[in-house]
Amino acid sequence: METRDLEYILAVATHGGIGRAAEALGISQPALTKAVQRVEAQAGLPLFERTANGMTATYAGARFLERARRIRLEYEDGIKEMLGIRTGEQGVLRVGYSPSIPGGVILGACQQLMRERPVARLRLRRRLARDVLDLLAAGELDLAVAPVQASTDFAVELLFDDRLVVVADQGHALLRRRKLRLADLADQDWLLPEAHITLRQQVDAAFRQRGLPAPQPRVEIDFGSTSLFALMQGTQMLSIANAGGDAMQHGLRALPLDVEELDLRRRIGVLTRAGAYLSPLAQRLTALLREHSG
Repeated sequence: METRDLEYILAVATHGGIGRAAEALGISQPALTKAVQRVEAQAGLPLFERTANGMTATYAGARFLERARRIRLEYEDGIKEMLGIRTGEQGVLRVGYSPSIPGGVILGACQQLMRERPVARLRLRRRLARDVLDLLAAGELDLAVAPVQASTDFAVELLFDDRLVVVADQGHALLRRRKLRLADLADQDWLLPEAHITLRQQVDAAFRQRGLPAPQPRVEIDFGSTSLFALMQGTQMLSIANAGGDAMQHGLRALPLDVEELDLRRRIGVLTRAGAYLSPLAQRLTALLREHSG
């Protein structure tokens, strides 16, 4: 088997058919078909089956594709490491981070890195934590800054602990209360992420555990942009935000709600693929993230 056959197999899986994959690769369909047949001959099993919508992986094919993706990532890591040895610290660093991470931590560290490394280039992706980790697993990011789950397949360097809080406009009547219970928030309007997002599920579960109906959001968002907190200004809506994050720049304040009522404590860390090559730029940014998290 030729090493490029791995790329061909992965392209067929990505595009769902020989024709589309051949066009994307810039090779002929017969050449791509022969490459698939070469690999299947060595494997002794069919890797794809034809369907009405194109080609899908068989059970054996899915297992093979999983290993092929890891091989490709290892190869790419090897090339990056050789490039780093040859050129020093020059290169592109791809960083993903969750919108709920305080902007001062991420942007402050990136600003200092750019001052220290004038030739360094950054590609930043601000996505929901689940999407960031998917990109990291696929090799499209070098590192991610996100909440750390109890069980994870990534290498983790912890940065800090924080928690999310319920926030309201600074003129909201509930801010004048000394202490609140979750029941006091049951009949309020909310600005919340969509139901499939983990944070929303945590909030709904906390209400249900106390025999309360889950909040019914007046506004549902994907939390991809904290500028949406501006919608809350001058309203009676409640939402969830980082206690020291961007929401406070929109005139929002944290409600006096005990953590026992709604426990949204988190551990924030730098995540990388286990065993992946980390360039000098990635190592330096990690160190700067530690400093700016202090």
